[in-house]
Amino acid sequence: MRVNRNVFDKHVKFFGPDMVIFEEGERGEEMYIIVEGEVEIRKSTFSSATKTLTVFKKGDIFGEMALIDKKARSATAVSIRPTKLLVITEALFENIIEKNSDFAKKMIKILSERIRRANSILQNIMVTNRDNQAINGLFQYAHDNGIPTFNGFRINIVEFTQWACEHLGLLKKDIDVVVKGLLKRNIITQSALGKDEVIVKKQRL
Repeated sequence: MRVNRNVFDKHVKFFGPDMVIFEEGERGEEMYIIVEGEVEIRKSTFSSATKTLTVFKKGDIFGEMALIDKKARSATAVSIRPTKLLVITEALFENIIEKNSDFAKKMIKILSERIRRANSILQNIMVTNRDNQAINGLFQYAHDNGIPTFNGFRINIVEFTQWACEHLGLLKKDIDVVVKGLLKRNIITQSALGKDEVIVKKQRL
């Protein structure tokens, strides 16, 4: 996406490490494109702690839903190192969409991917069989958050368990049973990096 230099200079903002870009619950009137740096998206949990949902990097777009639907921010965004952002207001967003077809296509693709991911999580929640729910969640989590290896995706099983409890409503004991069963069936294997690390073999999602 190309932006006029004067427009770019007017709308670019700098954030130092650990600076809050926006907070969960506040009204959103802007979206952001990362020019340099990294941004962590955090969600409040029931224990008054926060959970990292994802980390966005150079070229990524975030904060677009609040700009589009005029609802409150669903999570908090924090810069995790010196970061430069292009701040897109509603007027600028409409102007870019109208004049830049590539940007419009990118936005449609981003929204489609995020809706598909949300639908997948909802589908898992609706599954009555908790074993299938945990297994489907494991493969989805590995695909989205795992580190690619030759044999599959490497994940931290403790972090997955916490994610599954928070996002799928499962109990830790149910997840532990599923994990042990998958290890016996060789669908997941122990990583050489430690007892909490496992390799999830690639599956079609």
